[in-house]
Amino acid sequence: LPTIKAYKVELRLLFQNLISNAIKYSKPDVAPVIKITSSTEKEYDVFSIIDNGIGIDPMHQKEIFRIFNRVNEENPNKGDGVGLAHCDKIIRMHEGSITVNSVPGAGSTFTFKLKKDAFL
Repeated sequence: LPTIKAYKVELRLLFQNLISNAIKYSKPDVAPVIKITSSTEKEYDVFSIIDNGIGIDPMHQKEIFRIFNRVNEENPNKGDGVGLAHCDKIIRMHEGSITVNSVPGAGSTFTFKLKKDAFL
């Protein structure tokens, strides 16, 4: 992974939240597999957190970044709707963006960009 200029506490919370969600929303009786990758794209460092979890319905993939919005009500480990909204806020603090690509039942890939020379 690259060395980046970022707010230390917020960056820890970002990774902690995305990784803990990958574990929380894993498939029953299937060991969670989480892969973290990075690359560079012009003025951004790009990270992906890929899991083999339950996935997210395409109709909810934009909604999950709104605060207090819980889309997976049937999951017994449902969250409070704050975590991903907080991730989005942290990424925007670093002049970046986040997206999710997911297939229900096949896992999710959260990809986020952090500007290399963000004004911190």
